[in-house]
Amino acid sequence: MEKCLLDLIMSPNCPPIVIHDLIEHWKARHWNIESLSHQISGKLSCKLSPKTDQNLWETQCIHKMITMREYAEWGQQKKDPTNPLSHYDPKEYSCYIDYKYMKDIASDEIMKDVDWGVFGFPDRDGEESTLWIGTEGCYTNCHYDTYGFNLVAQLQGRKRWVLFPPWEGVNLYPTRIPYEESSVFSEVNIKNPDLQQHPLFKNARPYTVVLEPGQVLYVPHHWWHYVESLENSISVNTWIEIMEDSESRLSEAVTRCLLTPLLTARGELEDKQTENSTWVNPGEEILSSNENIQLLQMVLSLNSNQTKQKKSNQERLCEALKNVPIKKKNGLKKRKRKHSKSDHEKKAKVLNSSDVAENKYHRGNIFCGVDSEEELETEDLQFSSARNGPCVVILESENKMKTHSSIESAGEFKSECYDKLEEENKSELDLNVNHDNKKEEVGNQSKSDHENENYLIFDKVDAEQSTLADSEMSLLYNCNSRTAFFKKFVKSVTHPNVIREIIKEFNSF
Repeated sequence: MEKCLLDLIMSPNCPPIVIHDLIEHWKARHWNIESLSHQISGKLSCKLSPKTDQNLWETQCIHKMITMREYAEWGQQKKDPTNPLSHYDPKEYSCYIDYKYMKDIASDEIMKDVDWGVFGFPDRDGEESTLWIGTEGCYTNCHYDTYGFNLVAQLQGRKRWVLFPPWEGVNLYPTRIPYEESSVFSEVNIKNPDLQQHPLFKNARPYTVVLEPGQVLYVPHHWWHYVESLENSISVNTWIEIMEDSESRLSEAVTRCLLTPLLTARGELEDKQTENSTWVNPGEEILSSNENIQLLQMVLSLNSNQTKQKKSNQERLCEALKNVPIKKKNGLKKRKRKHSKSDHEKKAKVLNSSDVAENKYHRGNIFCGVDSEEELETEDLQFSSARNGPCVVILESENKMKTHSSIESAGEFKSECYDKLEEENKSELDLNVNHDNKKEEVGNQSKSDHENENYLIFDKVDAEQSTLADSEMSLLYNCNSRTAFFKKFVKSVTHPNVIREIIKEFNSF
């Protein structure tokens, strides 16, 4: 079992993993908003978003500075005109205190309430952790983190995670606008995708899970993820360093060098004057060109002097979990939940495995609307700790048993939007159908051949991404204004695959 888990986690094709019942000893499991309001003092930045099916970029959200006490009282709908949140109805807006390093905001007393030692990192606690506190409906836009792998502990409330593997990047339209160091965003609105604007997204195969209190999610390196709170929630995470981070540091340094002069030139090239901040996430610092060059030189120097670790952090995680049994996804316990009666939740869109299996991307929206009184059967990872104890659940692609090509041949779910896309993008669709058929053929091979073929598929998709990155440049002529042209230009120059080609040149020296 140890070797099986080690082989899995060390593989470039490793899927996300849910670890159940290993953090019940954490004092952090007893946290709530009231207790944290005594442990966290001072003002914190938060973002407010209207509860709609349209996700906003962080640069489009409302940002306020609040205390934890003010956050708690707003959630309790206490009327206080001095509260910065008082002008916003909690039924209509979500509030997210996100991405807060505990060492910067919390008292020393609660740092030890978080203990990652059980996962193989005995010296890691709240000092190296990030806190996320949000109301129902708050979300993090789809993106991937450029550094390390991620361990996310759900302490209170539930969150839905929609994840995509790195090789799905071609279907997710990567962008560095808005810019945030170490985050590559997807242009696609995961809640309500526009297939006319992002036609390739219909080919994406998500991995979904509702993370419950007490569960920990392992997010492998460079996996895309969209996260939404289904109820008021508290979670903490830690990013674990890996050897591949040396190349990521170089990639981020190159991106900074390219982006800074483009932001400087933006005001001169656009049709109207705009603030650079609309392209840069709040709190992100833009350095001067000289500082960026110095940073790049430092990263190159560090990479050349790097020594390999005796044991990788992935191996440490495997060693810590070697005695934890692995359960299959089909062992999930289904249960029914009733949605609340709030106006927002009547309009809410809920992603579940059956929707994905039926491929409702073709309807232009992967979240199916439900009535507030309707009971939904969801595959939450529910295991009774009393009967089962700790376990590891390996996630699987929700619709891998039903390919897009088979759905198309059956004539199912062909909306007018999809018919139009089929006509306008025939050659593109043919390419994707052939790619799906290849994946079906791989599934019929032996296990060893299948594992080898996975690497070939990974390389093939990687090559397709490079081709599409090149085609980004040819799309510039479609822009009908200088503003649109410049935005497309910046996206092309900072496209992850363009940066990858630059890194290859660096490494060839």
